[in-house]
Amino acid sequence: MLMAMLRGKFSKTGDMKYISHLDLVRLFHRVLRRAGINIAYTQGFNPHPIISFATALSLGVESYGEYFDLKLNEEMSFTEFQQSVNQHMPRGIKILDGKYIDSKEDSLMSMVEYSDYLIAVEFIDENWDRELFEQWVAGFLEEERIMITRKKKKKRRQRHQEYKEVDVRPLIKELTLESVRGEKWSLYTLLTTGSKGNLKPEDLIKLFEKYLKNQEQNREKENPIEITSVEITRKDLYQEVNGAMKNLIDAV
Repeated sequence: MLMAMLRGKFSKTGDMKYISHLDLVRLFHRVLRRAGINIAYTQGFNPHPIISFATALSLGVESYGEYFDLKLNEEMSFTEFQQSVNQHMPRGIKILDGKYIDSKEDSLMSMVEYSDYLIAVEFIDENWDRELFEQWVAGFLEEERIMITRKKKKKRRQRHQEYKEVDVRPLIKELTLESVRGEKWSLYTLLTTGSKGNLKPEDLIKLFEKYLKNQEQNREKENPIEITSVEITRKDLYQEVNGAMKNLIDAV
């Protein structure tokens, strides 16, 4: 039987941003069966669909750039696959794009090098001067080192968790102020992701807020710099190909 490997791109929005990665995998298994897709299964006592996903998304984060590789027993048109699967998907999960790839292509996990996000942040004091805020963003990026505390891998028989300080400044490729909409300030960021290093947007915002608090001495307003809410949307996942950022479908 001639098998085919399909790479797909999907969105995860609305209430679906609160389901775990494990629940997402189970959801795909269930929907693929209901849609009647002729998927390939592993061998052995407990066979399961041959499907893999790119880097997991944090709970509460929306995305328009999630990916999966799915092995089929026979090739079908992507349009037919997309329509059949989307018909059974719950609101918030939608297949957006896809194509067939060589089964020898690198895995999704090994391909991911960067991810970009839109981050809407709301502050206690929303009446900032835009120019001042842009100066703060620029100042944050001018820091030679931006340190974060991370857990060390526990050694065998080690009783106590150890921590280390890591400089994540090289992992922040871009950070810009995109827009101001009412009380929310929208930031765009491009971050290193995957085996070469990883910085979550949630951690980036905590580090940026810490930097902003250090700027309070330069302000005359009484309200402190304090973030009251954060909404994060992942735009896409990328691999660098010949100096250009390509999403995980265009990269192959």
